[in-house]
Amino acid sequence: MKITDSFTPPILMLFFVLSGSELDISVLSTIGLVGIVYVLVRVIGKYVGAPLGAKIMKAPDVVAKYLGPALIPQAGVAIGLSLLATTTLPEYGQTIRAVILCATFIYEIIGPVIAKISLQKAGEIAK
Repeated sequence: MKITDSFTPPILMLFFVLSGSELDISVLSTIGLVGIVYVLVRVIGKYVGAPLGAKIMKAPDVVAKYLGPALIPQAGVAIGLSLLATTTLPEYGQTIRAVILCATFIYEIIGPVIAKISLQKAGEIAK
């Protein structure tokens, strides 16, 4: 783990810098409602889907209660899929990418705080 911990952060930083550098800011004005709906539906999906999955798998109640908020942060997979969308659907690719990158920015700002609070309430980490 010590070896991977030393080189993983620079690789991730490079990935996010390169992804963000291709963001077309002019597209942002056209995605307002789509972006808001995406952010809200994704958060609602986490709050509903995670407890449902935890109940189906007979996970402890504390897992079902706090897993959804702990899953709010997102990054790599969504950005990678937005890159795929840019090549697969060129007419919508920039819009999809802008929505994903902006939503990722929002999730990465508020997500870690919410995840920490959820983990504390679940008793998984100290306050």
